[in-house]
Amino acid sequence: MVRTYTVLLLLVTFLGCKDREQVTPQNTPFTVVKETAQSPLIVILGSSTAFGTGASDYKHAWAGLFSAYLNKGKVINLARGGYTTFHILPEDDARPSNRPASDTARSITAALRRHPSVLVISMTTNDIANGYSVDEVMENLRKVRAIALANGVKRVIITTSMPRKLNAVATSRWLQQRDLTLATYPGEAVNFFDPLSTNTSLFRDDLTVDGIHPNDTGHQLLFDQIVKVYDPQVIDVLDEDR
Repeated sequence: MVRTYTVLLLLVTFLGCKDREQVTPQNTPFTVVKETAQSPLIVILGSSTAFGTGASDYKHAWAGLFSAYLNKGKVINLARGGYTTFHILPEDDARPSNRPASDTARSITAALRRHPSVLVISMTTNDIANGYSVDEVMENLRKVRAIALANGVKRVIITTSMPRKLNAVATSRWLQQRDLTLATYPGEAVNFFDPLSTNTSLFRDDLTVDGIHPNDTGHQLLFDQIVKVYDPQVIDVLDEDR
């Protein structure tokens, strides 16, 4: 009886070790980031591409890839298709009557309720497509960033515009939005435009499903851009300064 119990115990131990071996970092496709003393909580505010539209599955979207890339951190994605920078402003923020109201479930107010360490803002093309000005986009981004930093968020990462097949006027404004974002937020801005763009500043056919949203390959390129800017060691330094 004792011998049988010993054999069963050894078998269970062997199988348990085998299961653990299958989930070791060496078998994952992502580079594991440095674990911080306080695991980062990251909230994404964005529109359809941040939501994952265009990818065959959320795990292939840039946000899904980013979530899988983090070792101990967690991503809460509040993005929604069709949203603009006006949707993520605080509810009491003044705006023209012909601009969208804040979505209290997906705005900076909603993000701050989660107490994130990092905020990612990815509003790429909808403002311009709806006829809003680049100045409005940049002012709304400035407001959301300032509110986040004033309320304990350690770092704000902002993506640029993306290419989109609409018209020449819109393309020129997306280029302006890209350039202003990169110039205004050095070290925080993520270039989502250039990796997806042709030499005429339109969406590359091989990287999009509809001229608006990236396919799996396009999302992978955007994920690569996010990782270039996101640095967990920056969060460590900010923690030490507190």
